[in-house]
Amino acid sequence: MKKFALSTVALAAVLLSSVLPVSAEDAKEMMQNAAMFPVKALGVGAGLVLGTPIAVTRCTASKTREYTGTFADKIGGKEHAVPTAFAMVLSVPFGVLAGTSQGVYYGGKNAIAHGSEKPFSKDSFSLGDLE
Repeated sequence: MKKFALSTVALAAVLLSSVLPVSAEDAKEMMQNAAMFPVKALGVGAGLVLGTPIAVTRCTASKTREYTGTFADKIGGKEHAVPTAFAMVLSVPFGVLAGTSQGVYYGGKNAIAHGSEKPFSKDSFSLGDLE
């Protein structure tokens, strides 16, 4: 049954592709895209493996700093050491939680979006702008 379904899909693809007009530029572009596919796939994979932890680290640090400043302002001002120290006790867990989830999102987004367009670029490894 699987062989029949696979052969039917392959036959339909061949028949539909023979109807479409092809020019020399389309063929050249198609060959270039086919040759670049493994590079783009590796670029996305490397961006996911290396860029996601980078994005998580960057987002966690930024969220922790943001929350520390906000919490310290609410209990006495971020320019004083004692309120800032107490604010850090509360802001670090929240910053890690929020930064991790945001970093996983932005790391995957950057790896897929930039890794397929410009493989192995700094944006695909989440080293540029995160948003």
